Amino acid sequence: MKSANLIMGRRTGNRQSGQTTILIALVLCLFLLGLAGLSVDVSNWWFHRQMAQGAADAACTAGVMDLLSNASAGSSLGNFPAGSPPGNFNCSAAPTAAACQYAALNGYNAPGLIAGQASNDVVISFPGSVPGLNACSPTNPPPCIPPISSVANPFILVNVTDRVPTSLTGLISGQRTRDVAAGAVCGVLQSTAPVPIIVLNPSCPHALQLSGGPTLAIVGGPTRSVEVNSSNASCAAATTNAAGGCNSNGGTIDLSKGGPSFSGSEFAVVGQPKTPPAGFSPGTSGDWATGGPISDPYSLVSAPTLPAASVTDGAPINVVYDATNTVTGCPDHGGCKLYKPGLYTNPIIVKGVTAIFVPGIYYMKGTANDNSGSPGTGCVAGPSGKSRYVLDVDSLGVVRPALNTVSGSDGSNGVMFYMSGSGGANTYGSVFFGSSAGKSGGRTVDVFTTSNATCPGGTAPPTQLNLPATVPGNVLLGQCTTKGSYIGAGSTDTSGAIRGLVFFQDRANADAKGQASMQGGGGLILSGNMYFHNCNSAGTGTGCSAPLTGYNAFFQLQGTPSGGTYVLGNITSDELVLAGNSTVAMALNPNAIYNILKASLLQ
Repeated sequence: MKSANLIMGRRTGNRQSGQTTILIALVLCLFLLGLAGLSVDVSNWWFHRQMAQGAADAACTAGVMDLLSNASAGSSLGNFPAGSPPGNFNCSAAPTAAACQYAALNGYNAPGLIAGQASNDVVISFPGSVPGLNACSPTNPPPCIPPISSVANPFILVNVTDRVPTSLTGLISGQRTRDVAAGAVCGVLQSTAPVPIIVLNPSCPHALQLSGGPTLAIVGGPTRSVEVNSSNASCAAATTNAAGGCNSNGGTIDLSKGGPSFSGSEFAVVGQPKTPPAGFSPGTSGDWATGGPISDPYSLVSAPTLPAASVTDGAPINVVYDATNTVTGCPDHGGCKLYKPGLYTNPIIVKGVTAIFVPGIYYMKGTANDNSGSPGTGCVAGPSGKSRYVLDVDSLGVVRPALNTVSGSDGSNGVMFYMSGSGGANTYGSVFFGSSAGKSGGRTVDVFTTSNATCPGGTAPPTQLNLPATVPGNVLLGQCTTKGSYIGAGSTDTSGAIRGLVFFQDRANADAKGQASMQGGGGLILSGNMYFHNCNSAGTGTGCSAPLTGYNAFFQLQGTPSGGTYVLGNITSDELVLAGNSTVAMALNPNAIYNILKASLLQ
């Protein structure tokens, strides 16, 4: 009896042990199934989060590129709804906005969020600030927020919400969907970069022209040698030999020695044509490209303060030939006319004489000088009759730098001509070099040693430029500058060994009869930068709203077979015409850093 009871007890104990095992197995299976379901949902959320972030970044980048174009070229790109920026909007209400189109291309067409269903929405806003970024100032150099007058709405925020269906997690939470969010902030910032030749007009179909078969040869500089901001769509139809927001009449664009490696550089256009014209030579590392505009690199450079009247305004000083080049620097054996810096209410006319200019700022104002030159063959029509110039280097006139040690010099080793007017109609003038300028006629004028075109301690022009050791003709040198003196606040140059602006045309000058025209004549060397931009009367380079209310400045540069034309520096102009049947050789400096606007993905 005892044995039977013992056996019965053992059987009863085994049955209970089996039930516990089944229960544990069931709980473990449910746990693993739930863990697998959670893993599937979390992986799906992560995948959608990555997709949403990619769409936000793409939409943000597209939007800020339009903000950059609008700030740089006075355009109204982006298809932003009325009031935006700064008004916020949903892409469901504005699907044609550029940012919304890029979100749609990345899978987020923003029909709006639907309760309990897979859906998505994209919201565009324009915040007033971004943590960590402050306005540009002398103590807060780039990258920084440009002044409000420069870019009214510098930031764009894109928020993407992706409503994703749930699986097993929904059985636990009771929620059929989960919202996955992503966002991106982009901004138009002030930045620094080396700049090429920039043609600023945003819509002219002839913003850059080559007329009469000239050659534009670029040596050295940044990877991009020429930038044409015009977004015109009809340039290619204007001529059979179009040349970039522009047209060409048998000219040559030689970039084969451009770029930091002297092996070729880039010609960039915003609009037409998309392919290079005949006569374009990019070298082995150059290219013809399309892309966004480059902003005015001098937009933050203020006009110079009105100085006291020059002692030589209307009355230059007669000086004798300086045989040892140690007193005044007069190279003319018959003597020179010496000019000193300051305010000029009379034009400077150099005709049949040699003029030398003491280093400093020449503030040219209120000219009424007439000359037969009439630049303008692009969107700025050539004026009828004569034109006005504040600096007129005419027949048999020669201009040269005076020595830095002459009384009245500011010690800058160069000059800057600020070409202004009295503010009224028909009062503005610019600079003119005639076809016979630089020729001395029967006078004996010593040649100029080209090594003197380099600032003390600066880098000599590259040998690839083939600049002769000495040249006859006209020579003007810009001021040797350090960190911002007519280059741009925030420049990283601290050496003082780069020349700044040699010609700075008043931005209020929209007068077709007061635009710049230079011809090679008996030879022309300009070491320094040239800036011809019409924007507004406020003294800044910003605020141009459209070509009809700005971008009327014009610069015509011409080489002639009788003398070489060399430019050691960059050109920034609303329109640029290269004419003649000779070569204009330009050396760009990759070490000269300027302020430009840049579109950036910030967060």
